[in-house]
Amino acid sequence: MRINARSFTSFIPTRGWVLINKLMQNMAAFFPLKRSLDWTRPTRFFRTLVASVAILLVVLIYATPKALASDHQDTTFLATKLTAADLTDLFVFESPTDPNNAVLVMDFDPLIVSGEIRPFDPNVLYQFKIDNTGDNIEDVVLQFNVNSTGSAQTVTVRGPSSPIKVGTESALVPQSSVVPLNQTFLASNGMKFFIGTRKDPFFFDLEQFFKIIPDRNYSLQPNPSPPLQVVSFRPAGQAQDTLATFNVHSIIVELPRKMLGSGKIGIWMTTSVKTPRLRNGNFAQIERLAVPALNELFMDFKAHNNSNLQTPTEDASNQSQFIQAFVKAIGRPQGIADAVISVAIPDVIQADVSKPTGSYFGTQLNKDFGGRRPKDDVIDVTASVVFGSAVTGITTGQIPALTSDNVGPNDANFLTVFPYLGNPL
Repeated sequence: MRINARSFTSFIPTRGWVLINKLMQNMAAFFPLKRSLDWTRPTRFFRTLVASVAILLVVLIYATPKALASDHQDTTFLATKLTAADLTDLFVFESPTDPNNAVLVMDFDPLIVSGEIRPFDPNVLYQFKIDNTGDNIEDVVLQFNVNSTGSAQTVTVRGPSSPIKVGTESALVPQSSVVPLNQTFLASNGMKFFIGTRKDPFFFDLEQFFKIIPDRNYSLQPNPSPPLQVVSFRPAGQAQDTLATFNVHSIIVELPRKMLGSGKIGIWMTTSVKTPRLRNGNFAQIERLAVPALNELFMDFKAHNNSNLQTPTEDASNQSQFIQAFVKAIGRPQGIADAVISVAIPDVIQADVSKPTGSYFGTQLNKDFGGRRPKDDVIDVTASVVFGSAVTGITTGQIPALTSDNVGPNDANFLTVFPYLGNPL
């Protein structure tokens, strides 16, 4: 069957077009083309070139060598081709310095080694999405776009405001500020920003976790070893924080609570890119994240991408099935799955901005602020429910050696004042 350039390029996924755009820009810079040559005209040369580039990119996407993984490397594509869109952690917590404020933190672009200067990507739209009406559809958005490249990069902030479009397609809302990188910026509306490189605050013996559940390590795909051949974390004193030597990119916002809502809210974060599929110039979602350890523990790695392309309204029918299947597979009663689903689905971090302080899952369990603080030991909380008897009181089928990874927060990685995350290595 003959496939011409136009028909072939219609099958290129969004991720391929992001890379094609970058490659074409680089080629234009390196090839001494005549001014009269219009790269946008449908010439035979252009169609053939695009088809060739597309084929090459498809090959590269699926043949790239694999490396370390976690939700810090959520899919193979994000881990190897567009790390700037790879979300790692969302934090939502009460301001330690102003009781009228709340703090939102979005971490992304993981595994930055000490001394590495990794540029921010102007092709990615970063968003906090806030539901304050209880329907798991965003009512408020905060959007961030990096401008230009090189040392002169700044960030355009949009919102907080009502979204123009909801769901997996996003349109830009009106601009509110332009923020420098790696500097604290105080806006006139009482918002405070820091966008730059920080010490990765997440702490986890990820290396041992991948021995326990090999399927979650994308470097072992497509034929990982069976799970639970190893049934214990390393003991205290031997456990290691795999992420201790890495930095991460962060968007940190402190703002008046009233900008988020007046009571219970749900928050998640997304990354999006432009795609020819959306001819209106809007952005298409390529990753979504909120509750930590949800995808990593329960969901088959091959299902991560489908979940990334959905919204919280679809989580009850999608992610719940993976929780139920996982709990059944490890030999624990249905009540464990019911408890996890009740607090973790939909995949949004819940908070109550009318309450002064909180605890992890506190909105659902303790009627407090809830949210998630950088020092919250979310791995131990989740593991103690799934493999132990915390919250449920269910002791049937417990696996005590899996209820804690025996890694805690290192105070040196955090600050008591804004921007709260520690200085980069």
